[in-house]
Amino acid sequence: MKKTKIVVSIHRDFLSVVTTFVERSSIALGLGQDEALRLTLASEEIFSYLCSIMGQDKGLEVTCTGGLYFVAVDFSFDSVELSLQAFNITAGITLEEAEDLEDMGLLIAARSVDQLSLEELQGGKILLRLIKNKAYLALQYMESPETPPLASYSIKPPTQDEIKVLSCLVLRDYSDHIIPHAFRYPGRLIDMVASTIYKIVIAVDDRGFIGGGAMWRRMNEKVVEFYGPYLFNQKDNLEMAESLFNACIEQIARTEIMGLLCRFTTDWFPRALFEPIGTAVLHYEKTVSREITWYYRGLHEDTGTHVYVPKKLAGYVENKYRELALPRDVYITDYSGEYMGEYSVFASDFDRELNQVTLRPLWPGKDGMENIKRHIAAFKKEGILNIFFAVDLGVTAQASIVDSLMECGFEPKILIPYGGRSDLIIFQFLP
Repeated sequence: MKKTKIVVSIHRDFLSVVTTFVERSSIALGLGQDEALRLTLASEEIFSYLCSIMGQDKGLEVTCTGGLYFVAVDFSFDSVELSLQAFNITAGITLEEAEDLEDMGLLIAARSVDQLSLEELQGGKILLRLIKNKAYLALQYMESPETPPLASYSIKPPTQDEIKVLSCLVLRDYSDHIIPHAFRYPGRLIDMVASTIYKIVIAVDDRGFIGGGAMWRRMNEKVVEFYGPYLFNQKDNLEMAESLFNACIEQIARTEIMGLLCRFTTDWFPRALFEPIGTAVLHYEKTVSREITWYYRGLHEDTGTHVYVPKKLAGYVENKYRELALPRDVYITDYSGEYMGEYSVFASDFDRELNQVTLRPLWPGKDGMENIKRHIAAFKKEGILNIFFAVDLGVTAQASIVDSLMECGFEPKILIPYGGRSDLIIFQFLP
């Protein structure tokens, strides 16, 4: 990835320096004009907000990072009391209070980017990251011949044209399955493969017919998510399915990756090699609900880690650790009245094809319960049927939200070992 960086004082005199830097860097790193302007607008509002709350002698580091399919802008600054409620997707501006006028900039920033994250770093620093994705066309219809049964084939990475064909075959032949979002935008998938975010292998013969494929990506530093295997008119060809799966294992087995996760299974997925880690139910407007089981396979001996678990969740977590034979140091922790900001911030990750959203806590606040209720009400109004909330047991501040989640109707459904800083719990809203 390419990076460029500037360091400025947090003073309004440097606003044009920051905005010019972000706009020119974004275009140079591959964003289109429209996406670059939106990212620049968000950066302008963030810098203006920091100028309003911080002393003018404070320093700010602004870094632009470009992948082939996105540009990220990082703001790194000294820790300070932040009022970030406008970053919530449910935020509204009334224009009746002066505070609302100040928050409008943050609301504009939150709506102008695709992802936003906040993190407290060691050394008393805060990292605020804005990410804007490149715009891609959805998969255009591609006439593809029926793949004949392949008598012989080789397993290899696909070319760009073969990625497009693979995407078309998956969408055509697996329409009754839950299909990863990546296959719907092959141009983006091509760029993500080139950026090594995703890896793909295909089974192809010497005539160029694709008999099958599999894909995987890093969820984080310790977990890889697997998709597939997908076979096309290769009935009962278990050998091909195993070869596609083994190609993934061979590439990650000697790395630091601790486990393999799969939630988009097919009929060819080797369930016997995995452990079920939980089940969620996806609801649809026009069809019956579907139960989805998530699977996990450890790749190395699990020597253990520590987790912070609120009392209300202790029974569920201890049962899951026994089922999965995971060694964990469990610290029972609940909110003890320590100082917490007024307003909490949640990130909202949408998957429109699945009619679902996953919330993640970005910043703790006293209004956690009310904020959860506001999000539920907003999603219901929008017609979103599947609402999830991800809690990292490696972060004590996130554990403090669990009581409020469960009182609002969320239930723990899935435990992903090493899915976050430590283990990750996926809650589902059950009205």
